[in-house]
Amino acid sequence: MVTAKKVLWAESAKKDLQNIYGRVAQKSPERAKEVLLAIVTKAGTLNTEYAKGAPVALLAKEPDPYKVVLSGFYKIIYSIVGETVVVETLYHEKQEPVVG
Repeated sequence: MVTAKKVLWAESAKKDLQNIYGRVAQKSPERAKEVLLAIVTKAGTLNTEYAKGAPVALLAKEPDPYKVVLSGFYKIIYSIVGETVVVETLYHEKQEPVVG
């Protein structure tokens, strides 16, 4: 049985979410709400599905394991720190992630 973990959002991920919403809302406020809900819902499943993410090669040398899951066209990068899943950053799959 999988032990549920607490899911926390890093400030950087919160800002990313606001930026994503702002960009999408410029074209369609309704679509922006849908995208936001999908990302938040997917991130919420990480409390029990944290092991399903794929390793992030770019961050392989970091002390905490970083993983990625997709929500539509957006990548959710998260780390597992003890009993907590930390949503670290979000970005469109066509973007290059910013590390550091």
